[in-house]
Amino acid sequence: MYKVTTLIHLAPGVEASAATALAGRLHDAADPTARRVLVTPALPGGINGGDVIAHLHFDDDSQWRAAEPEITAQLRTPEIGHIDSVGYTGVPAPARDTVEPTIYRTLLVSVDDAADPAVVEQFESETRAMPNYIHTIGTSQLSRVHESSGAARWTHVWEQEYADLDGLTGPYMTHPYHWAHIDRWFDPERGPRIVTRLCHSFCAIDGAII
Repeated sequence: MYKVTTLIHLAPGVEASAATALAGRLHDAADPTARRVLVTPALPGGINGGDVIAHLHFDDDSQWRAAEPEITAQLRTPEIGHIDSVGYTGVPAPARDTVEPTIYRTLLVSVDDAADPAVVEQFESETRAMPNYIHTIGTSQLSRVHESSGAARWTHVWEQEYADLDGLTGPYMTHPYHWAHIDRWFDPERGPRIVTRLCHSFCAIDGAII
């Protein structure tokens, strides 16, 4: 399965209601081709997270290519100031329990080109291991990015589902595993920083999406 996640930043001065209207148009453009479509306003509290999250699943790359022109056309509007987007494949890690998720979170990261490949693999391994320690994480997926656009050359996307928002803003962000193992890849004062830029965004969902 081929996925495309796009974080849409509205232009300055555009009213919030424009995000809802834009989400509707994008949903209509993607729905005939995509296997799954999530296009919805982002919740407040993200970092470079945009105003609208578009998360699309296609059976393969060719289906995305067929849908891409119409979706791209919907993104060419004065209402949009900036877009960060990634295309990727991967295998989800299933949730530990059967609780229905209500929050989808995505993290786009740009890893330094000069980083040692072995160090990058360690970063990936430690990130994938987070659900073993942080039990509020539901289904998750860490993927290397095949194509990207936006403020950086995005190299990875880390997605998770949560039963509620507290599971993300509480245990995920404050867990000892997070600050002891994961933060060091992002903070030069904590360890061997390799992530040079990130986008952290999340939204409400009404069922599993990863």
